[in-house]
Amino acid sequence: MDIIVGIVVVLLIVVVIGTVAGMLIRRTIHKSVDELDNRKNQILNRNISEEISKVKKLKMSGETEQKFESWRKDWDEILESILPSVEEQLIEVEELAGKYRITKAKDQLKWVENRLLSVEQQLDLMVEDIDKLVSAEEKNRSEIAVIKELYQTLSAELLKKRGSFGESIKALDEEMSHAKQALLAFEESTQNGSYLQARKQLLQIKDSLYILNEKMERIPHLLMQVRSTLPGELSNLQLGIKEMEEDGYHLETFSFGSKISMQKEEIDQAYIALKELNVDEAASALESLQTEIDEMYETLEKEANYKSKLLAQVPALKAQVEKAYQNMKQLIDETTQVEKSYMIAEEEIQLQQTLQKNLRNVQSQLTLIMDVFENRKQSFSSIFEMTEEWRKQMEELSSGIEESIDRLKRLRKDEIQAQETVSQLRELVLESKRLLYKSNLPGVPVTYLEALDEAEGNINRAIEGLESFPLEMTEVEALVQDAVRVVEGNSAAIKEMVETAQMAELAIQYSNRYRGQDDAVRKELDEAEQAFLEYDYEKALAIVQEAVQRYEPDLLNKVTKHLSA
Repeated sequence: MDIIVGIVVVLLIVVVIGTVAGMLIRRTIHKSVDELDNRKNQILNRNISEEISKVKKLKMSGETEQKFESWRKDWDEILESILPSVEEQLIEVEELAGKYRITKAKDQLKWVENRLLSVEQQLDLMVEDIDKLVSAEEKNRSEIAVIKELYQTLSAELLKKRGSFGESIKALDEEMSHAKQALLAFEESTQNGSYLQARKQLLQIKDSLYILNEKMERIPHLLMQVRSTLPGELSNLQLGIKEMEEDGYHLETFSFGSKISMQKEEIDQAYIALKELNVDEAASALESLQTEIDEMYETLEKEANYKSKLLAQVPALKAQVEKAYQNMKQLIDETTQVEKSYMIAEEEIQLQQTLQKNLRNVQSQLTLIMDVFENRKQSFSSIFEMTEEWRKQMEELSSGIEESIDRLKRLRKDEIQAQETVSQLRELVLESKRLLYKSNLPGVPVTYLEALDEAEGNINRAIEGLESFPLEMTEVEALVQDAVRVVEGNSAAIKEMVETAQMAELAIQYSNRYRGQDDAVRKELDEAEQAFLEYDYEKALAIVQEAVQRYEPDLLNKVTKHLSA
């Protein structure tokens, strides 16, 4: 019993679910039907008849008439056949949904939707085509006057200035004739109601006339270049080249003759292009030609400038070589002098040999430069390049020679300084001897004479060190420093001794006035004189100061002032 009840409950649930699902699906279908019905009504409400009626304002013939009839027929078919059929299909869908024939109802909805979409696209395209046709007529009507005016202007210009167009006039007449035929074809298309075709024709006429107008503006100037300007420039260029060659310029390198011949041919080709109205081609060719001619003039100007520079610079090149030879001689002399005292590195010797070789090379190169310059065997620009390269080599060579000289001088710097110091020391010893000779002293203490001998000995040892080979500057500098110490110390001692002797002698002479004062003074003065005669000048000065202290307490200052006066 329970099993039967369960089965009944399940069946009821299934029935309920099926009923609910069916109701939902039917509701969805009804909603879709409503939406499609709205789309159908929107199509009915579109002002297609009004759009088509715009065409009636045009000339109803030819293409326009054909299109008008086609559009009206299509619209009538939509109103009288397609949309009623759609209405019937929608009613049938609702009936199918009511009978729960869901699958067929959905298929029928899909067919209606596709049909309506096709109609909508057809009408959109129809409206677009109508707009194009009407717009084409309006634009043609508004633009044709301007185009005809441009045509008349160009015709008048062509008639008035025929001479300025040269042989291009034939092609221009043909272009104008084509434009006239195109205008007649445009009028015919318009009369036949072929407004779209007329639109294409008018745009083509417009483009061709504007292009023709631009060509007519450019052709006279370009013809002037072809007939007069460029040929004249080439003639002047040839004349200038001839005069420069007669003046000694070597211009064969530049192949001006063949270039000018090619340029004349290019001028002829540009003229042919103008005759055929290939204006852009001719203009481009003439512009390139003008650039080439300007470059040729620039080359000639540079040649003249290079000649002026060479005339000013070449004489100075000889002076540079002469100076280099003088510096090389100085380097060799310096090397010879250094070799007496030093072992010169093999690399330095090889470098000097290389410098001598390079000097001979630049001398040879200069000879070549002078030959091609004086005999005009090359263009001045190429000679100038040779000269600039030669100058660089000359600068490097001169710099190398000077650097070698500086290295040798730096090597001898300490030696030369030591020699100068020794020479100064010898002069200082001689001054000390002269001082002793001029002082008229009764004698010189043996210690000072021995010091002089020691000083001369130190000087001689320093000289021997400087004359040794190879020269050891560390040892020489030590000997020189010893000589400096001894000679300067001895010189200062001798000078002080002589000054002391002079002061003692003057002090004794001055103090003799007090000899008769008492026996003690007389006795001390006698002792002072005895010390003076025994070359003990410092003792003599001290005794005399003590002897007359009570009479002349400031004796030493008086004597010093007297000697300084």
